[in-house]
Amino acid sequence: MSKNKKVITIVLAAVLLLSSSAAVAAENINLKEAVKIMAAENRTLENARKDIENAEKDIELAVRSYFPTLDLQTSYTKLDEGQQSFDFETLSTVEGPDENYSTSLSLTQPIWLGGRASMQKEIASYSLEIARARYEQSLEDQIFSLIQAYYGVLQAQGMVEIRTEALDIVNEHLRIVKNNLDAGIAIRRDLLQSQIEQRNAEEELTAARNDLQIARRRLAQILTTDKSYNPSQPEISFDLNLEQQQLFQTAVRNEPQLMILELNKEIVKLNQKLEGQYYRPSVSLNGSYDWQGPEFMDQKSWSMTMGVSVPLYDGGKGGINAEKQENELEKIANNRQDLLENLDIEVENSILTVKETEEAMELEQLSLKNAAENLEIANKSYEAGVASNTDVIDAQSTYNQAQTSLLQAEYNYEIELFRTIYKSGRLKEYFKDVVENEK
Repeated sequence: MSKNKKVITIVLAAVLLLSSSAAVAAENINLKEAVKIMAAENRTLENARKDIENAEKDIELAVRSYFPTLDLQTSYTKLDEGQQSFDFETLSTVEGPDENYSTSLSLTQPIWLGGRASMQKEIASYSLEIARARYEQSLEDQIFSLIQAYYGVLQAQGMVEIRTEALDIVNEHLRIVKNNLDAGIAIRRDLLQSQIEQRNAEEELTAARNDLQIARRRLAQILTTDKSYNPSQPEISFDLNLEQQQLFQTAVRNEPQLMILELNKEIVKLNQKLEGQYYRPSVSLNGSYDWQGPEFMDQKSWSMTMGVSVPLYDGGKGGINAEKQENELEKIANNRQDLLENLDIEVENSILTVKETEEAMELEQLSLKNAAENLEIANKSYEAGVASNTDVIDAQSTYNQAQTSLLQAEYNYEIELFRTIYKSGRLKEYFKDVVENEK
């Protein structure tokens, strides 16, 4: 064995050892377990839950508009010289102190804000519902992304198995070629061709293992973990009606964006109403307790003020803002119509794709059966001396491609089934037993 062949053999052995170690380290997991981990740990969903918490705090802030405010102010002033004043008792000018302390404790209690606080609370309540709807939408999106990553690992595992079998087939044929060459019934060109195919098969197996490693990392990223997982084949049990109109109506009922548009519409209407409240007066009560003099907290005084503020003119800003709100309402109506039309198209596309991938899967099953028979015939014909080495290599390539195409067709079909459920907004329902407690 040459030095270069020894190096290649050592490298391949190391790669095989590392790959087998990684496979042992990978944890077994099924799809529902993966969804449960994702719902609890996914950073995108965690951010969406934080948005809900912030929206709840906005409601509390709106309520606290009627809470009193308490302020403490104090200052010290040092003068170059005391201020001169006239003393009428002594009929002389006297010099006052050259320093002054001023302290004030004031309390302001809003009495009435023209109805603005209650409307701001209502707006905050709608914003909370929007945050919740966005969380539901984000949950659907992340579940489907997880499904794609999960099937990406399954497909990568399948490709490793296919490439491993392909290498075994090539090695077995190479053994036969060597035996035939030793027996004088094969030519050296056959050996060279088979050795090239062996190297190609080894490279394709290495590439498949690399793809599997990356696919596992993508799955781990969605699950927000550094673990490596070995997913099992999901048990598909869909209650899926592919009738266009019924599926579209289901999608409309479950579409979070439609709900968000309706909530935004209510917010715009409230903002319009707020603009109309501009000229309403606001009433507040202010009380203060003051200390002032040359010594700290010296002379005491207090005051109580009932204040009424009535806006008279805002420079025409209210009218401009009202026009802006009308434009926003028109935009919402346009966006809603676009959303409905796009949703109808996506539902139809999903239905057609499911049917298309199902037909493709059936054709690929037939193609694989034919390719397997063709490979068997080619091997036997070569052993009998009635077929060339090129015929065998072509049959091997056709068989490998048929395996790959069937693998892709099978997983594409299942992913498209999940996509149809995703487009109809029912993924949460399908996994409700593992995601309900993670909201």
